Amino acid sequence: MSVESRLEKLEEQHRQLDANQHGLAKVCADTKNIALTNQHDIAGLKIEVSSVRSDLAALIQATMAGFKRSDEQHRETQARIDRLELETRTRFEQVDNRFEEMDNRFEQMDNRFEQMDNRFEQMDKRFDQLELLFRQMIPQARN
Repeated sequence: MSVESRLEKLEEQHRQLDANQHGLAKVCADTKNIALTNQHDIAGLKIEVSSVRSDLAALIQATMAGFKRSDEQHRETQARIDRLELETRTRFEQVDNRFEEMDNRFEQMDNRFEQMDNRFEQMDKRFDQLELLFRQMIPQARN
C-alpha cells in the first residue's frame, strides 16, 4: 500500500470522524430541541401537577443521560482523533526518514558513478597514450 493511499485512507477516516463529531453535535441540538418542545407541551397540558412533575423529572433524567452519553461519545471521538493524528505524525516521520535514507543512498550512488567516470577517463587517457606509443613504434618497426 503506497504512502499516498495510506494518507488518503487516514484523511478519509479523519473526515468520517469529523462528520461523526458534527453529527453528535446535531444530535445534541436535536435532543435539546426535543427536550424544550416536550417541556413546552407539558406546560400546556391540563393534568395533575404531580404527574407533570414526575414526567418532567423523567424527561430531564433522560435528557441529562443523553447529554452525558453525547459527552462520552465526544470524548471517545476526540481520543480517536488524537490517536489517529499521533499515528499519522508517526507515519509521516517514518516516511520522511525513509526518504532521507533514499536520498543518502542516491548520493552514495552518485559518488560511485562519479568515481567510475573518473576511472573511465583515466583508462581513456591510458588507451590514448598506448595508441600514441603504438603509432610511434610502428614507423620505427618499418625502418
